[in-house]
Amino acid sequence: MAKAASNNMDGALQQTLLEYQAILENASVGILFTRDRKVVHCNPRFSEIYGWNPAELVGQPGTVFYLSVADYDDMGRQAGPILASGQLLDLEIPMRRKDGSPVLCRVRAKAIDPTDTHAGTIWIIEDVTSQRAEQARLAELLQRQQAILENASVGILFTREGRIVHCNPRMEVIYGWAPGSLIGQSARIFFDSDADYRAFGAAVGPILSRGELVDVEWQHRRHRDGVRIWSRHLAKALPNSDGSQGAIWISEDISAQKDAQEALAQAHHELERRVDERTEELAHINRQLQHEVAERRLAEQHLRASEARFRDLTEMTSDWFWETDTEMRFTEVSGGGLMSSTPAGDPDSPLGKRRWELPVTGVTPEQWAEHRRLLEARLPFRDFIYQIRALTGELRWCSVSGKPVFEDGVFTGYRGTGSDITERKLAEQRIEFLAYHDPLTGLPNRVLLEDRLKQAIALAERGQHGLALVFIDLDNFKKINDSLGHAAGDALLKEVATRLKRCVRDTDTISRQGGDEFVLVLGGLHGSEGSLPVLTKIMESLQEPFVCEGNELSTSASMGVALYPQDGDCFDILRKKADMAMYRAKEAGRNTYRFFDEAMDEEAVEHLLMRSGLRRAIERGEFVLHYQPQIDIASGHVVGVEALLRWEHPEFGLVPPGRFIPVAEESGLIVPIGAWVIEEACRQAMAWRRAGLPDLVMAVNLSAAQFRRSGIEETVAQALQRSGLVPALLELELTESILLQDVEQVLATVQRLKQLGVQLAIDDFGTGYSSLSYLKRFDIDKLKIDQSFIRDLASDPDDAAIVRAIIQMAHSLGLRAIAEGVETVELLQQLRGFGCDEAQGYHYARPMPAAAFEHYLAQRSRASA
Repeated sequence: MAKAASNNMDGALQQTLLEYQAILENASVGILFTRDRKVVHCNPRFSEIYGWNPAELVGQPGTVFYLSVADYDDMGRQAGPILASGQLLDLEIPMRRKDGSPVLCRVRAKAIDPTDTHAGTIWIIEDVTSQRAEQARLAELLQRQQAILENASVGILFTREGRIVHCNPRMEVIYGWAPGSLIGQSARIFFDSDADYRAFGAAVGPILSRGELVDVEWQHRRHRDGVRIWSRHLAKALPNSDGSQGAIWISEDISAQKDAQEALAQAHHELERRVDERTEELAHINRQLQHEVAERRLAEQHLRASEARFRDLTEMTSDWFWETDTEMRFTEVSGGGLMSSTPAGDPDSPLGKRRWELPVTGVTPEQWAEHRRLLEARLPFRDFIYQIRALTGELRWCSVSGKPVFEDGVFTGYRGTGSDITERKLAEQRIEFLAYHDPLTGLPNRVLLEDRLKQAIALAERGQHGLALVFIDLDNFKKINDSLGHAAGDALLKEVATRLKRCVRDTDTISRQGGDEFVLVLGGLHGSEGSLPVLTKIMESLQEPFVCEGNELSTSASMGVALYPQDGDCFDILRKKADMAMYRAKEAGRNTYRFFDEAMDEEAVEHLLMRSGLRRAIERGEFVLHYQPQIDIASGHVVGVEALLRWEHPEFGLVPPGRFIPVAEESGLIVPIGAWVIEEACRQAMAWRRAGLPDLVMAVNLSAAQFRRSGIEETVAQALQRSGLVPALLELELTESILLQDVEQVLATVQRLKQLGVQLAIDDFGTGYSSLSYLKRFDIDKLKIDQSFIRDLASDPDDAAIVRAIIQMAHSLGLRAIAEGVETVELLQQLRGFGCDEAQGYHYARPMPAAAFEHYLAQRSRASA
């Protein structure tokens, strides 16, 4: 008996190891088990991150993952106390791949048994190199912007609701505050009294509220020494996205100007007092003279200040200032940028030359003629764009603007500014390229493909020949993308594009439509046979193995072909028919091609009839709900019910959901249909409650298309309000695919739904991909195990391992687990042994109308009594 018990224990242990192995092999993070600082086991993702073969890693010391022994020892000093105390180690450190290259990793670890260091440690590793590189790039951009702010010659301040949220160093210097001490302060600190603060607010508040520019002078007391200073403030309101009111303030200390004005006034008064003592004639002459002298001095001061500010600005910018004489020869060039202010004798200097005598390119004769016409007419010009070679030899784009200068009505030349717009031009060129090309492969996109097809049709008409539009969809691409990541998927798509180019002529067109879909336009054909060699060549080329990041991949393609002129004479018709033919190739087993025929078109017509019928079904009330009970396995009580949509078509009878739901999702009709389902389910649940039936959780499915449309939370809230149903008795079932698209937006929607008080469940769990972090973030209440795992539970050990793992995972996260598709008592017993919480399926009851469900509940109540 001891030997039998030992065998049973060995079998259970082997089963558990198989279950954990399945989880390890498919994890998206690296997982490592170490004992005595040596590798015991790791999953494929871990070996991929560090560039090792999994078999090579076993027995390796931990030092092989660190840039140096010192880094390894430092890690030991940090991790030792944390792991020994049973806590989670969580940090980011640079580590080393097998080839010696560095990799930035987020490392999380925990001791398997803190009391026994020989029990080992489990490590979870994520490669965050690209994430941190992007963060560094953003930080550099912010740093550049901050440098501009910090080096401004005026004070710049941002406020929100009257409080300071940011300012530059010049603002702190002007008002005598220590660096950083203004942040969070009320703007009241700049004023002597509350009355002064209110007076300032009364002066600028209406202007800000109208969205106009504030330009006001005000006297403040400097914080450092209490000295009163004059300031000029320019301000503009900045409304914030959260509804709060903000403003930007640009301030400069004008005390010196005020003092100069006051001193000048005092001198003027003193001069008047003295002149009054003299004769009236001398007084008159002296007053005039002093007035002229004062104005001249003030003008000179302003001129010097203006010149100083201009020099500062030109030195700090990449733009430049230029002047020419009456013959349009440059007499002055100052500032940075492409134009240098080297002496006139220097061969690279623009001084003494006309613009058209410089090494300028990119200007047509017509543009030069128009430019010179404006100059000869003494008219201003703006944004004259050309290319010029910089001192580095690089060809750069620049834009110049100028206006004529007249002194006493006499033309003296031109003056203006120039800017280096190379980055803008390159961006425009890139934008223009992306408007017509796929950014990943560089192939023409749909817009350019349509244009190319029109040209090909025109050539075919003139040449009296045909052409083929081939729709290509890669087989099993999603599996490659999901298992190896998007980087591997992108590399595969680029290699597919390269191979397709080798299979067609230069005159043919290859286009990527997005995802794993490609479209070819093959011209110069005579009948369908003309395209067969190309199709065969493509199939053979794509079946050759791909090597990506050390992995050998294989794929194939399903292709649909529509011919011009037999199948259509425009892009939309040919593409639609080629798409139909491609799906026929998929249905035929993939890795093949199909030509369009009229039978496919008939199915499309049926699809269209189904779509129009759905529109009328909403108006005619042809939809009904059937209800399937959900049973608590431990007690056997009915604890919930799932609402399932049925269509009672007047001609086709009861249409199954699998036939019309995809059409509804594709057409967008799933939104009003889904709203009706939620409304009707809540109404029925409340009707049962008023009739005295026990409280049951009403489960309603949400499709991905319905969830992505805005307003789902309003739909749920309105249904609850109209019906009066308690929110906790409504459960919304989401598919895993919903959670993986636009995560942040989905998370926000889920949070708003949870705030309503409803419950959330993941439907068909296990058929998609959900990480534990997603389950935590989305605040899920229940996991619904897909019936594909339940169906073969008793006969398939893999399915049993997956189901048990899902249930254990759900319980570890504080979630309930429900199994769907339970059809036999044997399946129920096995689920009870696994600890599953709830079940539904034909073993208990099929979906039924509301009246039949009430009768079902009554029967169970009598049976239990």
